[in-house]
Amino acid sequence: MDLRKILKTVLVFTFPLLLVGLLGWGLGHEKDFFVVRDLEVEMSFRENQEALLVALKPDIQKSFQSLKGQNIWTVSLSRFRSELLNNPWVKEVELSRRFPGAIFSRVHFNQVSLLFADKKNRLFPVLENGTKMPRIKANVTPVAPLLRNNNIFRDPARLQNVLSLYEQVPAIGAFKKGNIALVDHNSVSGLTLHLIKSDVIVHLGDQNIQTKALQVLRVIDYLESQKHKARVIDASFTKKVLVRPRKRS
Repeated sequence: MDLRKILKTVLVFTFPLLLVGLLGWGLGHEKDFFVVRDLEVEMSFRENQEALLVALKPDIQKSFQSLKGQNIWTVSLSRFRSELLNNPWVKEVELSRRFPGAIFSRVHFNQVSLLFADKKNRLFPVLENGTKMPRIKANVTPVAPLLRNNNIFRDPARLQNVLSLYEQVPAIGAFKKGNIALVDHNSVSGLTLHLIKSDVIVHLGDQNIQTKALQVLRVIDYLESQKHKARVIDASFTKKVLVRPRKRS
């Protein structure tokens, strides 16, 4: 008989027995065999905010340490997920068990949409869901536009409206987030942005924000091609864009 066929036959019959034996041993020593020993945790923002991510990691990792030593099958991942979601920074959590003693997780953080700056220039992050966070240290401050309007910051409904309007602005060209210095809003001009590169104030109104923003981008491109500079670009009107040129010095 072919030796390879003999080995194959032996493996076919012995492997299930070995597997059953291993599982039997594991169940017999469940207390030690199914203990959580390894924790694989990935953390991320939608956009790169490395300094802030480093600052947030220790607290999240400390929470995961509570899982070590528990039985992997009896630990409640749904309850632990709920506990993590109580942290306002945490947007979503993915958890899974990995046999025999590891838990894998992906933690996604809420993005910082705005930074409220008070009269002393202290910075307070405003998350994409409208949550106002405690003061943040300068060395971990993410890239985000400033909000200096205290009346908006103190009014949850107005703040949520500003965030909703700002979210509609396409992050392209002159509207890339790194080029927006300031965000504001009032009942006349609607959403207002102060752009860094061209040093221009843009009014976008309260309706059709994306369409109006694209119109403004075309106006900015035209002005640059003609070597003109604007002080204000007002797109808050229904059918026109008003340009107020910068006075020549």
